[in-house]
Amino acid sequence: MAGIKLFPISGMNNVSGDDSLQRGGDAPKLFVRDALNVDISDTGRIALRKGASQVSELNFKNIWQSPLHRDVFATLDHNVVLVSPLDWSHRILGENIVAQSVSYQVINNLVYICTDIDLFVFDGVALTALNVPVPYFSNAPVLSDGGQLPHGNYVIAMSCLKNGKESGLSESRLIKIDNDLKQSNPDFAINSLKKIQINILELNPLDVDAVRVYITTTNGSVLRHYDDFNISDLGSAIDILSVDKLGFEAQFENYSPMPIGKYFDYWNGRLITADKNIIYFSEPMAYHLHDEKYGFVMLPQRITFLVPVEGGIWVGQVDHVVFLSGRQPDEMTFIRKTAHPPVPFSAISVDGDLVGSDISQGGAKSALWLAENGYVIGTATGQIIELHAGTLHGITAKSGRSVRLGRRIITALG
Repeated sequence: MAGIKLFPISGMNNVSGDDSLQRGGDAPKLFVRDALNVDISDTGRIALRKGASQVSELNFKNIWQSPLHRDVFATLDHNVVLVSPLDWSHRILGENIVAQSVSYQVINNLVYICTDIDLFVFDGVALTALNVPVPYFSNAPVLSDGGQLPHGNYVIAMSCLKNGKESGLSESRLIKIDNDLKQSNPDFAINSLKKIQINILELNPLDVDAVRVYITTTNGSVLRHYDDFNISDLGSAIDILSVDKLGFEAQFENYSPMPIGKYFDYWNGRLITADKNIIYFSEPMAYHLHDEKYGFVMLPQRITFLVPVEGGIWVGQVDHVVFLSGRQPDEMTFIRKTAHPPVPFSAISVDGDLVGSDISQGGAKSALWLAENGYVIGTATGQIIELHAGTLHGITAKSGRSVRLGRRIITALG
């Protein structure tokens, strides 16, 4: 009986029949049904995969190394920590700010962190909250004497200021000042001037620097800047005395703090997060603000991964993958690209040097994920390349995490 030459091995194939696993000719190939705990080299040689060793007794999770300064971040209990991989000591950056999941992005030399509680930014020294809380009226504004507001209708609203950033506007309140007539002399109706008092006791505990107040002119419709009030100097109320010297128009009506999500990335000058079947977009270069009217895209199924590329965004769905194209959230269209279900959380962004210039189309980044039929590349222009089509199938998992190690992609399934 003729022997079978074992090398070089070309990889796994659990799709073709037994007769197709060995191929002769000038470029002979041999495929195996399964390869467990081994690595197959570029030349088709097999090496036993190295084992693992415990490096710390602490239960670090969500470990990530920043490409900026090679800092290593992780979560420990409910804290975000900075880890030294030399001795696995750690420094707590933020306490009680994560329940389970966390994602990281480097943007403009800062590390942005999205947990399942809030969004944060690390500048190399301290971790601070990204979002600025939106203020609210704990009590209805009241009228009193001593101001210079004539009778008519006024609309007021507030925002908060923190580290040079302004929050979205609070809900607006309509204030009516009635005409107060002195009936003793009906020929000279005298208007009693008023002021508006805003109770701000409930705002004092907010972690902000100042409260900004907007008001319309008498019977006007445009909110304009009245004044800023430092939170440390505030008493129990803010007085609006006059509308004679109002400033700029309010910019952030219908804006809210940027929502968190299971998936977190950066695209076209915006932060993007995704949760359930909705993708949320921040405002360009104002990452803490989210447009409630237009800053989202809703998809038909639950989102399982999110990877932006130059021409759009690759989005995993429960049983397929779509490509979102367009430059603005309210202009985006999506095209169904593949019917194979992806493994949730398995997608990563890969550089052109890994996939080659032909696939990367000039060096642009591509998306790569693990699907039911093997690894798949989504190009920057929305094309699909199924690397293991016809050789692999039946890959399923509740979740997966992919990393690049040299020229290899390794995905841990769970």
